[in-house]
Amino acid sequence: MSMFEMNLERLCIREIKSSDAGVIAHWKSDPLFRKMSTGGMTIINEGNQRQDIEKSLVLPNETYLMVLEKKSRKPVGYVRFNWMGSIQRFGWLRFGLGEERGKGYMREALKGIFHHLFQEETHRIDAEVFEYNERSLHLLDTLGFKREGIRRLAHYDEERYYDIHVLGLLKSDWQEHESAAAHKAAVK
Repeated sequence: MSMFEMNLERLCIREIKSSDAGVIAHWKSDPLFRKMSTGGMTIINEGNQRQDIEKSLVLPNETYLMVLEKKSRKPVGYVRFNWMGSIQRFGWLRFGLGEERGKGYMREALKGIFHHLFQEETHRIDAEVFEYNERSLHLLDTLGFKREGIRRLAHYDEERYYDIHVLGLLKSDWQEHESAAAHKAAVK
């Protein structure tokens, strides 16, 4: 997805840039963000985030996107995929929001990105979510992901172990989800 840009109703999604490292480091340093994504033991700073971004920009098996408010162009979150295999039809999803939580931004971003990816012949998207991250589990459920398993006590966070929920979204699941959403909108 080189030079990728997508405009949605309230959001713009573009390829990440090295200059985004500061805002990514700021978000990932937030205690709630760390607990939900990277874990409390991970060292986060602008330098290592810049290195991570620069590496992702040259690797063919990575897609790292920045989510911005459309009007202000303010960064509000990111979406990232690690593609498995050379034909890039199966991706592992990671995402995060900064301070702009509870506004439906990630739902809008993921819907737009998934629509694009499944039109581009993506076959499957996987996600893993810590058991206590109920908002992300709910979001992925509402987007059509199926819960495929649990990695029991596979994540350690400071004082104890937690389960990791494994979810998957097939192209056929997404097509059913979009069809049901279109039908629901037409009935209103």
